[in-house]
Amino acid sequence: METASTTEARTSQNWSGLRPTQNVLVSESVGEPYRATVDAITEDCTVIWVFSDTTHQRRAFDYREGVIVSPA
Repeated sequence: METASTTEARTSQNWSGLRPTQNVLVSESVGEPYRATVDAITEDCTVIWVFSDTTHQRRAFDYREGVIVSPA
């Protein structure tokens, strides 16, 4: 069952506490969560780039995409 806080997290993320080189867990709307490392984050914390630990691909996410990036 989804709660209001879960719904809010999926619509808008606050990544202000995350920093480059930090290990994180990325949860997209489909697929299993995966471990990654923060590569960069914009000054206003609205866009974050991560490197996947398994695929070694760099991905960028906007805070409104519903992707949850949290400390690992």
